[in-house]
Amino acid sequence: MSSGTNPSAARIVSVKPLENKDARWLNLVQIEYLTPDGQTRQWEAIHRTTTPKSSPGGVDSVHIIAVRSCSSDPSRKEILLEKQFRPPAGKVCIEFPAGLVDPNESIETCALRELREETGYVGEVMGKVGGSMVMFGSPASSAAKTVFIHATIDTCKPENQTPVAELEDGEFIEPFWVPLASLHSQIRRLAEEGFAIDSKVGIYAEGLEMGRLLNGA
Repeated sequence: MSSGTNPSAARIVSVKPLENKDARWLNLVQIEYLTPDGQTRQWEAIHRTTTPKSSPGGVDSVHIIAVRSCSSDPSRKEILLEKQFRPPAGKVCIEFPAGLVDPNESIETCALRELREETGYVGEVMGKVGGSMVMFGSPASSAAKTVFIHATIDTCKPENQTPVAELEDGEFIEPFWVPLASLHSQIRRLAEEGFAIDSKVGIYAEGLEMGRLLNGA
């Protein structure tokens, strides 16, 4: 990978205040609410301005938990992650493939579209239609909602032999596979190397580790 496309080559140049009128994706809002004891209070929050009215349940984004499947090696259990520079963190983040829902787009269509665009892989949706329960990503600061879609990627299929991403201008994403059995230790290693760990990936890894500990593994 050349330095021109390596996410680690990105750098913060400056940070400055932004007026809501100049913001494209987010606004800062003040919420006035009543507490249980009847007091009126204010709360500062971030409001996403691009959520489609047609989005099921007001969902803003979809995250894809994609695992490798291959008929020639069914025992190979790996999960697909990404490296992407995130300016608010000032670091390259370890994330699940993810993206915003387009107008009049189903959750499943969004998931498979984002998976193909960001990684080049063609996947298949697993499980319940509509994905996981609707989740608030950061309810103390935003009402943004997301769902998780489980997917499989058959890397034995011709279309997944040499995947080519369809990245948007300004996107620099490096997909990589991690064995599920060592996900927790791999994530800790990446954190020690200076990568930022997206909380959704970290919580997923911690959940797997808790299951392992409870089972006495």
